[in-house]
Amino acid sequence: MHIPLGTLKFREGVEFQFPSHLCCNCGSKVDLKVLSQDTRRTTYLVAGGTETTFQLPLPFCSRCAASARRRPKNIVHRFLLFALAWVLWFAGLILLGELGFLPPSLAGRLSFISGVLAVSTTAAVVFLARPAAGQTSYFQPVRIPQLKREFLSGAVTAIGFSFTNREYAAAFSQLNKDAIARKQLFVEGT
Repeated sequence: MHIPLGTLKFREGVEFQFPSHLCCNCGSKVDLKVLSQDTRRTTYLVAGGTETTFQLPLPFCSRCAASARRRPKNIVHRFLLFALAWVLWFAGLILLGELGFLPPSLAGRLSFISGVLAVSTTAAVVFLARPAAGQTSYFQPVRIPQLKREFLSGAVTAIGFSFTNREYAAAFSQLNKDAIARKQLFVEGT
């Protein structure tokens, strides 16, 4: 379900603003542009779940703008990457063996070798997804770990944000201190 921030129904009083004077990723105060960060919040139920998409208007410097599009990866993503890498390495090693490029003594160890190569591949991908110098995240720097909604209407009664940049989190908290005091807004990363 795609819900732009402006059309999502919020209970009266649930209001917040994002600071626009510094980059939400690196904290830079120059060359800023407000971009729409496509932020997803998934709520899992017993046999499924729901996904709500927010278009958060956040300030990014030109160096950090690409991070607005990169959704964070979790342990499930990394496991799937490992599994795919294992299958590809295993198939590749079998093909190399069939073509005569591998010694027959390795035939019984293809699964182990594929596992080692898959771990190395996964580690390399994780290593390459590190933030550049000065950045706090390679991925989206603002996330929504909490979302409370009314059962029947679906109206948002409270929302929580987490920030990878502590300076931006503090500016957000200061700007929205009344909503935080009313417990309609929660902030992690301060």
